[in-house]
Amino acid sequence: MKKFTEKDRYFMERALTIAYKVKGSTFPNPAVGAVIVKQGTIVGAGATKLYGGDHAEKVALKKAGKNARNAVLYVTLEPCCHFGRTAPCTQAVVEAGIKKVVVAVTDPNPLVNGRGIRFLRNKKVQVSVGLMQEEASLLNEDFFWSVTHQMPWVALKLATTLDGKIADSSGNAKWITNKQSRTFVHELRRRHAAVAVGKGTLLRDNPRLTVRHVKGCSPARIVFASSPEIPENCHFRKDASKYQSILVCKGGQRRRIEKRPDGVEVWYTGYKKNREHLSAFLRMAFDAGLTSIFIEGGRKLASSFLEHKLINRLYIFYSNTILGQGIESFSFAKHLTIDNTIRIGEIKTHSFGNNFLITGIPYRDK
Repeated sequence: MKKFTEKDRYFMERALTIAYKVKGSTFPNPAVGAVIVKQGTIVGAGATKLYGGDHAEKVALKKAGKNARNAVLYVTLEPCCHFGRTAPCTQAVVEAGIKKVVVAVTDPNPLVNGRGIRFLRNKKVQVSVGLMQEEASLLNEDFFWSVTHQMPWVALKLATTLDGKIADSSGNAKWITNKQSRTFVHELRRRHAAVAVGKGTLLRDNPRLTVRHVKGCSPARIVFASSPEIPENCHFRKDASKYQSILVCKGGQRRRIEKRPDGVEVWYTGYKKNREHLSAFLRMAFDAGLTSIFIEGGRKLASSFLEHKLINRLYIFYSNTILGQGIESFSFAKHLTIDNTIRIGEIKTHSFGNNFLITGIPYRDK
């Protein structure tokens, strides 16, 4: 394997930083960053535009202009080699005269999946792969899952006390975690195509479900409910003309979507049982271009998704408090045993003042 230099790493870090800034605005495309370097100086840089716009490589090439000839391109994802909403990036790289491309990670999209790299090499462009692969894979883990499974990536967030309570005995949950933790939740919102809660959370908290404490696009807003009736004065209905707002209901005609005058979309999955209902919703969401879902509450919704193995990543924010009594984080329909429990792998931790976050991938032993 080729050894990369510290300068290589520096330029790829720049590309990743650019990509993270547009995360959440490029769906259903991945967030990609590109940096063009000539004689040790960055002459062009760019990130993926809104869906239908230029990919990162073309943005960087346009900024570099003639300086792209005989330069090095650092890109966080393998350049595409197929026609979609835009022409292939690989052809643009060749025509610009780029002499070398450093790729962080290959694109698992069946339309690409190594073809972009082979095309460039066949055109006598040097290609090196694998620089900061782990970081680049984490950046677009939702896209990788979605494009290979044809289903949305689903993340679940919980805010709990140290003893696992999400609210006190009266149902009060404001505020278990501190402002730093809550700000990062808005960062997570902006990175997903949609944010979802249950009807109970809607009625109790009247959440806006928008991005406010960080810069970025607000995701589609989803509420799960047993019936389509929700209060007229809730933010979900009042702001439906500004943000895509979806009310997901059990039963009804299978996969029917009803658009209301206030802008709310009512999605009927056609199923009553939770497993079939949630699976049907995910298929509908993928077809609608919602390739990642961020579930924020409540307990029943979170428990159902996790129990039915539909969660790809878990975010648990812990405060520095203990309640002793209160509302538990989860309530599964079936009792689990120590030999058949949900475990969390690939764990990472982050501190937010006197709060901390544990994130990882849930899996079952059996």
